[in-house]
Amino acid sequence: MAALVAALWAYDGWNDLNMVAGEIRKPERNIPIALIVGVATVGALYMLVNAAVQYVLPVDAIAASPRPASDALGLVWGHFGASIVSAGTALSMLVTLNGSSMSGARVPFAVARDRYFFSALAEVHPRFRTPYVAIVVQALLAIILLLLGGSFRQLFSLAIFAEWLFYMIAGSTIFVFRLRDPQTARPYRVWGYPFVPMLFVVASAALLYYTFTDNLVNSALGCLVILAGIPVFYAFTRNRQPSL
Repeated sequence: MAALVAALWAYDGWNDLNMVAGEIRKPERNIPIALIVGVATVGALYMLVNAAVQYVLPVDAIAASPRPASDALGLVWGHFGASIVSAGTALSMLVTLNGSSMSGARVPFAVARDRYFFSALAEVHPRFRTPYVAIVVQALLAIILLLLGGSFRQLFSLAIFAEWLFYMIAGSTIFVFRLRDPQTARPYRVWGYPFVPMLFVVASAALLYYTFTDNLVNSALGCLVILAGIPVFYAFTRNRQPSL
């Protein structure tokens, strides 16, 4: 289960679409289609790449190599093949960084827009129509994390733990809303309710348990950072004025 965290990092990103739902046409139709097709495509590519690497390289060579995909294609196409993998990896990282930055900044932007955080983060650029203040603040926080040190594995383990904690919490809210607001219009209904969301919550809880015990220090630090947001939330709630 602890090793699964690295694979989940490869699949991560599907949730980014939800953060920009307010800017998508017909989100009740297009978001489910994009999520299902996107996750299925990434899953198929991920497994095919791993199958190809294991077909070309023996297990011992894969375990000893820091770049198995590059080494595998290097055996097949030589130095040119290894260069293709390196260029593709760099492009993938750039695209992922762009998508994560653009979507991630929408979270503090939305919170500030609802007056639960500093109002400056709700500012929209007059020309590009993007939450530019939230993007800049997000970039500064990322730089601080990099300067504080820590390996890439430690950083993505911390990120995965925090993300899946909120995935689990968000997934569990469907039971609350179904009971509390039974008459609310629901353009999209979960297949196999209540078993599918229940399975998701249970699987997320199991993953979180093993992730936490595998990396106690970083997981505990992540929990402290998340819990630090509670008094901030209540402070802004107390001073929040009703909208006119």
